[in-house]
Amino acid sequence: MAPLGTLFTLAVSSLVALSNAHATSNNHASSACCRGYAKDGSHQETILSNYLAIWGGDLSLMDTTFHPDVALSSDRFPSSSGNGSDLTVVTNRTQFTAFVEKSRNGWESYTFDPIHSLYDDSSIAVRWKMNGVLGANFTLFPTPLKAGSSVTYNGTDLLILDECTGLIIHDYIAQDLISYFHAMGLTAITV
Repeated sequence: MAPLGTLFTLAVSSLVALSNAHATSNNHASSACCRGYAKDGSHQETILSNYLAIWGGDLSLMDTTFHPDVALSSDRFPSSSGNGSDLTVVTNRTQFTAFVEKSRNGWESYTFDPIHSLYDDSSIAVRWKMNGVLGANFTLFPTPLKAGSSVTYNGTDLLILDECTGLIIHDYIAQDLISYFHAMGLTAITV
């Protein structure tokens, strides 16, 4: 019978070998299905540029920016009725497109300018400033502002890139909503 220390060493060695074999197998499998993307920052800069352009209204960039199964995590907004708030559910590119269209609806002008951004191989963080001019048909939620009013506020988004395609697979949007609601002329909201 082998000493307990020897059995432990053999067990740990077997687990490490199994883990390494699994990792090698997964790397091979994922590299076989992956197109890969440049890790030099050029890809991340293109994705960020496309992302901001989409929010500016260029929806033709959706397929080259967002993964088909993109998910969104975002704050709740007041409902269009003025009672309660709406939960935003986005689990695919079609729903994300609808979310962008809904967000842009009712604005005469609606652009996002980057203040600062950071990235690594698999994520992009961007601090942005929204500059908008309210249109005559704004219905996202009730506001006392009139058409032509300027609205500015900030937020920070964290974009997670899919390891195979390099497209955005998850978008975490953290807006300075209190500043936004004040800029929209609101002093109280019902949640």
